[in-house]
Amino acid sequence: MARGPDRLNAAGRRPPPALTDPRAVDGALRAAVTQLDAVLAEQDRAATRILGLAELLLERAPDDAMRLRIEAIIESCAFQDISGQRVRKVRALLARLTTLAPGTLRVSETPIESPAAAPAGVDPAAEGGPGLTQEEVDRLLGK
Repeated sequence: MARGPDRLNAAGRRPPPALTDPRAVDGALRAAVTQLDAVLAEQDRAATRILGLAELLLERAPDDAMRLRIEAIIESCAFQDISGQRVRKVRALLARLTTLAPGTLRVSETPIESPAAAPAGVDPAAEGGPGLTQEEVDRLLGK
């Protein structure tokens, strides 16, 4: 069977063949959502386990220095809340894209400029999303 002419993008490369097929794009989006669900579940399980074990150690800590170290471990688990918010936003976007009519979403051969960075001190991933702000976490931890 003869192949058609190769279509090259501006960089002289052929686009990934799977992403030129709307069904493949839809399948890739659904697979990405599934993978992000797994990441969130694993991250939640790990943080819950770390926090549970740290609380047990805290109850048995022999001195203040050890308690401070264990509390530092607990504080370090705050990453899970913030990174979880970011992953959930990406997951929600991908899930919304899977609801588009087949063939609506197409891979462009021309790069699109990235939006400007958020102003300093603004966390776009945490804006309006579920979860606590860093200030609320600090207040709960008694900082």
